[in-house]
Amino acid sequence: MGDFVFIGLFIVKKCLIMNESRIHQIILEELSKQEVTSMIDSKLDSYIKERDFKKEVRKITADVIEDFFKEMWRKNGFWKNSLKNG
Repeated sequence: MGDFVFIGLFIVKKCLIMNESRIHQIILEELSKQEVTSMIDSKLDSYIKERDFKKEVRKITADVIEDFFKEMWRKNGFWKNSLKNG
């Protein structure tokens, strides 16, 4: 019975190895230039969207800080006296 189990395991292992090499071969055959180009384009699109998002965040942040300083300048009597007397 021990030999039978060993032979069975050997056959299963051999099938798995053949399947792995067959899977690798199928992947190489199925991956066309168009698919590679499509994957690259999608990565570039996501990068551009991310870059545009960062630009918008910077713009919004700059606008908020500018508005904050404008408001602080308009109401400088309120906080300036607090600092002088503080």
